[in-house]
Amino acid sequence: MSRIAVATAAGLGALGLVSGITAAVITEAADSWGYSAYEPMPLDVEVAIFYAAMGMLVTWRKPRNLVGWALLSIAAWDGVVAVMTALVGAFDSADNPVVQVLMPIQTGGWAPPIWAIATLLPLIYPDGRLPSRHLWWAVGFTALGIVLYVAGLTLSVGYFGGKYTVMNPAAVPGWQDFAQFCQNAGEWILLIASGVALVTLAVRWRLATGVQARRLSLLFWALLFGAVQAGVRRVVPMPSLAQHILEVAAAALVPMAVAVAVTRDRLYDLDLAVRRAVVSVAVVASLLACYLGLYAVIGVVRPVSTVFEAGLAGAAIFPVALLLTRWVRQVAWGRRVDIVEAVTGLGQRMRDRLSIPEVPAAVCEEIVSALRLRFARLELETADGVRTLAEVRRCEAQGEPVTFELWHRGTVVGRLVVAPPEGREHLDEMTVQALASLADQVAPVVAALRLDEELLRSREQLVTAREEERLRLSRDLHDDVGPTLAGIRLQLDAVRAKLPDDAPALDLMDRAVVAIQDALGIVRRVAYRLRPPELDTLGLVGALRELSVFLSGPTLKVETDLPVDVSALSKSVEVAAYRIVAEALTNVVKHAQATSAWVSLVIDDRGVVVEVRDDGVGFPSDAGSRGMGLRFMAQRAQEISGEFSCRTTSTGSLVRAILPLSR
Repeated sequence: MSRIAVATAAGLGALGLVSGITAAVITEAADSWGYSAYEPMPLDVEVAIFYAAMGMLVTWRKPRNLVGWALLSIAAWDGVVAVMTALVGAFDSADNPVVQVLMPIQTGGWAPPIWAIATLLPLIYPDGRLPSRHLWWAVGFTALGIVLYVAGLTLSVGYFGGKYTVMNPAAVPGWQDFAQFCQNAGEWILLIASGVALVTLAVRWRLATGVQARRLSLLFWALLFGAVQAGVRRVVPMPSLAQHILEVAAAALVPMAVAVAVTRDRLYDLDLAVRRAVVSVAVVASLLACYLGLYAVIGVVRPVSTVFEAGLAGAAIFPVALLLTRWVRQVAWGRRVDIVEAVTGLGQRMRDRLSIPEVPAAVCEEIVSALRLRFARLELETADGVRTLAEVRRCEAQGEPVTFELWHRGTVVGRLVVAPPEGREHLDEMTVQALASLADQVAPVVAALRLDEELLRSREQLVTAREEERLRLSRDLHDDVGPTLAGIRLQLDAVRAKLPDDAPALDLMDRAVVAIQDALGIVRRVAYRLRPPELDTLGLVGALRELSVFLSGPTLKVETDLPVDVSALSKSVEVAAYRIVAEALTNVVKHAQATSAWVSLVIDDRGVVVEVRDDGVGFPSDAGSRGMGLRFMAQRAQEISGEFSCRTTSTGSLVRAILPLSR
């Protein structure tokens, strides 16, 4: 930024601030607030001060952005006109030469800055340039309207309603029809230009996304409020004080919208100190506006001494000040980062979660909600590498994510990866401290999850080893012990055939044959319990169909919906699925009083989803505590990291197990 630009921006800002304050001081010293000519004075003072402060901030950081220069120009122009208005009533005579010069200037001079807020400012916000070169006609149209409107005001016969009446010395009596035509034409042109600017801003808002959309929406709602209140004031009769409050609030919302975009969305890249200054100014300005408004109301209702009015207004505004300060800070900064609140909420959610796998998701949800982050991901450090436990995403992350290592007893057990809040490129110091504190609280939980996962992996290895050993034992019993006993029986049958019918050993031989037959039955049952032979001979699908046909009868029909290919399943998963279906169908046969049952098996992203449904009476309320079969099925699913559930439906009962694809 060149020195000339710096000096110009500083000069315009200082002119706006000084002239606004000077106009208020002169009006107060002359006790002129109650005269009709000074009715717009609160609005002019507000525009001069607020817009000057915001304009200097914008031009300081973005000197080439026309938004800052527009705010400075509006503030300086309006402040000078306000000073002129205050000076006209400060002299003792309407014939004073200074009054005769200032009167026509201030008569028409108030219009350009006020109309520029509604027409030109929304066209160039926030980038300082027109969104399309095709909108230059709107700028020219606005300029024409301002020229006609100012010309009409300047040439019209008017008066200054102060302590004395000052007629407009620039008025030409013979041109009053022309002046009125210019004023009306200029007003209509400016109204149309304001509508075009508001519609253009609304279209840009709807087409924008993310932070840009929020920035445009703030100014849109501020200008829409200004347009609505202007229409309401013209149509609805209301006290003068209410009209002033509405127009002052409408003008204040525009710089407030820019201030909120600066503080929450880092508009114009203003740093933390400046953004905090903006918040402080907004708070002070809001409190001052409330104080002056209440002061004016008390003065109208009950004219008493100035000291008493001030004290009464201050006492009444004090509780409002606390609420208003909190509200303004919340609007400007968003929800305050409360580490204690975040940790407390996190602890309550983890306490209420009964399932360990749900804890990481609860952690990420609480972090994103409490700190308004784009996303949060919790990673677990395992022997096989880093694995994502849970991730919660509000919107697409921009820039580099920030990683916090989770330490527990001198070991990195995981990582917390987050993205800054929407509209920011980095985390501020307060958020970093909050996340570091939360990471320390989360680390023991992740460490416990790590131990639980290691225990689960060990249990899965034991299950796999157990199934392999059962398969070996089943084959040994089927291939070795079974044939051996069958051979012994055949030999005994051959020996018995050679003995005479009256031989004393016949009875012993018969008992031995029966014993061997019983032993063969025991071997077959033990082999079946170790691993159903149907799984090896028919496969899982064939075994389930065979089981369904076997359990179907005159009073119960069992149907199946099974996939063709289940080659992705391991032996332990196949056994678990078969055992769960077998136990569930057995419960249907024994207890459900059903006429139909359905067995389905689906392989999807969740794993292997096994379901057994029936149209029976459903489960009793205490089935979980009494039924050994339900506990047996739940154990079968849990020992291979699966999930099990059972419930009564409107048509019967449903047993569901979600098993991993392979282990």
